[in-house]
Amino acid sequence: MELAPPAAAERRGVLARIDSFVVGLFGMSALLLAVVNVLLRAVAPQHAIEWGDEVQVYLIVWAVCVSFAAVTAADRHIRADLVVGAMPLPVQRALAVLGDLLGLAMSIALCWLGYLVTYESWDFGDVSTTTLRFPLWIYQASLPVGMALMAVAYVLKLLDHAGLRGRAGP
Repeated sequence: MELAPPAAAERRGVLARIDSFVVGLFGMSALLLAVVNVLLRAVAPQHAIEWGDEVQVYLIVWAVCVSFAAVTAADRHIRADLVVGAMPLPVQRALAVLGDLLGLAMSIALCWLGYLVTYESWDFGDVSTTTLRFPLWIYQASLPVGMALMAVAYVLKLLDHAGLRGRAGP
């Protein structure tokens, strides 16, 4: 079921390219770090990057969280649409709006809770237990950032599905 009109698809195209670049940058950085670290461990273990595994996790978590908005905008979330697809178009549109409202509420709630955890980590000066002593608030900020981006994607979808921008359509 694709209810997003062509104008929304074009707008999402630019956002999707930016998102793909950022997610790709995080992912490729983690992969490069992993390859270098594996080679160093095999060839010269004394020069292995001690903090490499930790930073790889941080990069992958940021990549996943940043991708939330693109997944939402492209309607690639897991959903059961077999029954919805068989319903009349007005019902499909109403259910799409309901789904967008629920997704928006959940992403705002998770953004707020993630912010509280991140702020507390920053306020307490929490750092990782490794020799890197990485500030954990940077790692934890991935959730509120990802959820905020996801909330924006839900708002755009909601406006399209509700026809509030004159663009609702099958």
